[in-house]
Amino acid sequence: MSRRGQAIVGLILAAIFLYLFFRQADLAAVGAHLRHANYGLVALACVLSLLSMIQRAWRWHYLMAPLKRIRLGPLVSCTFMGWAVTGLLPGRLGEVARAVLLGRRENVSKTATFATVVLERIFDLLTVLLMLALYLTFFPLPTRLDSDGQAVIAAMRLTGLLAIVGVGIGVLLAICAQRWPRRTASMLNRFLGIFPDRFAAKLGQFGRNFFDGFAGVGQPRLLFAIVMNSLAVWGLILLSYYVLFLAFDLDVPFYAVFPLLVILVVGVLVPTPAAVGSFHKAAQIGLATLWGVPNDLAISYAIISHAVAFLPVTLVGIALWSRAGLSMGSIQSLEGDGQAEEATP
Repeated sequence: MSRRGQAIVGLILAAIFLYLFFRQADLAAVGAHLRHANYGLVALACVLSLLSMIQRAWRWHYLMAPLKRIRLGPLVSCTFMGWAVTGLLPGRLGEVARAVLLGRRENVSKTATFATVVLERIFDLLTVLLMLALYLTFFPLPTRLDSDGQAVIAAMRLTGLLAIVGVGIGVLLAICAQRWPRRTASMLNRFLGIFPDRFAAKLGQFGRNFFDGFAGVGQPRLLFAIVMNSLAVWGLILLSYYVLFLAFDLDVPFYAVFPLLVILVVGVLVPTPAAVGSFHKAAQIGLATLWGVPNDLAISYAIISHAVAFLPVTLVGIALWSRAGLSMGSIQSLEGDGQAEEATP
């Protein structure tokens, strides 16, 4: 689908989710909740959100280490700039953009760099699954769940199971690529034999560069550092959402933040611009449907938590784009740059 088509689909989905989000809202009550929120705590949540992005960049340092040792500054800059792209353009282009930006700046393979971004997402998913497992194992489910709430819990369990299978396959491929590189290369060549020679050569080079980005999982020290940094990233994110519980004086237990975060992660997978609509509806489900938070209060929380998660990071990313002398219009060329390297045998 073209970039324009993706944008149209994203806007339609955002409109649908926003309609579902606001359809039973009392806007006057929502406004009152927003006015009475503790914006000192909201500011603290914004700081935690920014710190989680810096922690992401530090984790990227370890993911990139087998390719090249890179200082924190360029990693932080590319992380924020990529997030800004994701927040402003359709198609999750930000993940490609930050890999290409870092590849250009540090003269490393953009394909291998993008593979570290994929590996980063695998560790993110593993960490969220760990949080889901902790919640379902050690903390009680919401009491007095209606049929909708029971369906949400069942969907969380099913989603967790499917995600575990998908992540397991990804981790297995990464481990095989590092532990048995010759055997993996042989299997890759055998698979490529079904394609025409020219296309197989291009695809083979892409595959080899991509697996280079998975080198970190083959080194115990790096793997430990990546795992610990993943826990730190999501710990900061959890804390930011809990601080917002306090900002709105929500009458929910502290562990309600665990299922809320899992539902939000699923919500942002819907390809709407900056997760508008899908994030809001997910937060509403995570509070009103599961824990019986009044609908208008849940709506107010969703609006502020979305702003905290996206606005500060996007503004910093835009500022860094401007400081680098780049326009948002130049972002479109980044995807082509990455594709050009993939095609070069």
